[in-house]
Amino acid sequence: MIMAATALLKSTPKPTDADIDAAMTNICRCGTYQEVRAAIHAAAKV
Repeated sequence: MIMAATALLKSTPKPTDADIDAAMTNICRCGTYQEVRAAIHAAAKV
């Protein structure tokens, strides 16, 4: 997920929720997708 998020932010510095959903192709049972999305938005602001 971290590598996918890094690639996303390199190609799309200000991603939308739809951009993030499309880039996060990893399937995880932890159910933290909302937190991952929030973290990517936070990283985009830096």
